[in-house]
Amino acid sequence: MTQQSGLSLEAIRAELLRLTSLAGSAERPKPTRINGPDHQWPGHEWDLREMTPRGGTKEKVWVIRTVDEQNTADGLVYVSSPESMYPGLDFVPLYASDARQLAMALLAAADRADHVAAGVPRLEDHRTPAP
Repeated sequence: MTQQSGLSLEAIRAELLRLTSLAGSAERPKPTRINGPDHQWPGHEWDLREMTPRGGTKEKVWVIRTVDEQNTADGLVYVSSPESMYPGLDFVPLYASDARQLAMALLAAADRADHVAAGVPRLEDHRTPAP
C-alpha cells in the first residue's frame, strides 16, 4: 500500500534545497585552493558559486581569501564579489572581526528568509532591532 504525501515534486525539491543549504552552513567549508609561499597571495581561498536562476547563463562566483603574510594584528579577510569590477581579481579587505560580523549577519538573514519562505513565525522576528 502506497501513501500519497500530497507534496509536489517542486515542493520536495525546494525542501531538499533548503535542507542542503542548512547542512552546508553547519560546518566550516574547506578551502577551494591553498596558495603556497611562492604565490603572489599565499594563503587559503574559498570559492562560493551562487545558484544560477532558471534561464540564467552567467555563473556568479564570490572569492574569499586570507593571506598568510600580513602585518595586521586583527588580520584581514579579502572578498571579491561577482559585482566587482574584476571578479576574482578585485578584492575588498575586511578586518577579521568585521568579516565575522558580516558572516553572522548573513546567517541570521538567511535563517529569517528560510522561515519567511516556509511561513513559520519565530519569536526572534518580534524583537526590536539593535540601536
